Amino acid sequence: MKNGRFTLPEKLQGKQGRTLLAVGIGFLAMVLILLSELFPARQTTAAAGEPLDTAAYQTQLEQRLETLVSQMSGAGKTTVMVTLETGEESVYAVDTQSGELQTQNTHVLLDDGSALTETVYLPQVQGVAVLCEGGGDVRVAARITEMIGALLDLPSNRICVEQRR
Repeated sequence: MKNGRFTLPEKLQGKQGRTLLAVGIGFLAMVLILLSELFPARQTTAAAGEPLDTAAYQTQLEQRLETLVSQMSGAGKTTVMVTLETGEESVYAVDTQSGELQTQNTHVLLDDGSALTETVYLPQVQGVAVLCEGGGDVRVAARITEMIGALLDLPSNRICVEQRR
């Protein structure tokens, strides 16, 4: 470091030195890419090869919505029920081999014989029912419907908010 500035060593100055530096940076980038392939990213839904428990997902979703709605002004004590359209759906990786006359698609298999999962889709929400103390107030019911619709990307006709006894 000279006068507060970083300077390259004598060997790396000049045209030949810059070429050597560029090659070194390129090599380092390739090593980092290789390492990223060796250590795949963590799966967020479930452990590798483990199916997501649909009932546990449904319960967790109900609890989170219940907690959120009960904290809204005017909602009061709340109970939430969620219904799901489908279970978890997996899309498997496919290897395509094309010849002159035909194309053949086969699933990519792992060493243990199972198919390689490419994408896992969470279950789709069919509808939500909310029972809360403030459900009889049209303004509270509208705010709850709007919030749940925004969170789950559901139309308002699939969300029911009612007064709790």
